[in-house]
Amino acid sequence: MTADETITEFRRAYVAGTRPDAAAFIQRVPEADRDAVRRGIRLVLLEEPPPDPAPETLMMVQAMLRGEQPLIVLRTSKGLTRDLVVQRLRELLGLRPEREPKVAEYYHQIETGQLSLAGIRDTVFDALATAFGVARSSLMLKGPSGAERGAEFTAFARGADPAALLELRLPLLQGPGDEIDEVDDLFTGGPG
Repeated sequence: MTADETITEFRRAYVAGTRPDAAAFIQRVPEADRDAVRRGIRLVLLEEPPPDPAPETLMMVQAMLRGEQPLIVLRTSKGLTRDLVVQRLRELLGLRPEREPKVAEYYHQIETGQLSLAGIRDTVFDALATAFGVARSSLMLKGPSGAERGAEFTAFARGADPAALLELRLPLLQGPGDEIDEVDDLFTGGPG
């Protein structure tokens, strides 16, 4: 497929409101044509009116504006239990059943806005979207800001047993020699 054909296909998909993944379109063409496709996609985005947001996106943005966690609002609106989402997530990530408790811990952190979104691998975002039956571009997630993260830690530290504090925050204290498993990597290993 040529760069022009790829740009035309992206434009059709964008105008139709299917929320095409620009990165996927760029990857379709040889390396030499990727800059041209990037420029063409930018032009499409500048020239065409944006499609209406997906209902799920609108619901999650409204939840954020109300100070609620968007993923919890999405989950409850779809009638899904937390356990079912965790099970689907584990299966979609290709993890063994015994890894489910650890996936549940990370999912809880995502759902409650406690996990940095920058550390989550793309495959987790794809799996989350599939688990909820929405387009990845519809997901609106909220992670902690640096100030919020520090405030929570300080508030917890004032009222907590020191041993419990160490156990809960142990992942933050891991050093370079500590073992990181496949689940840790998926949720904290960074983009890609």
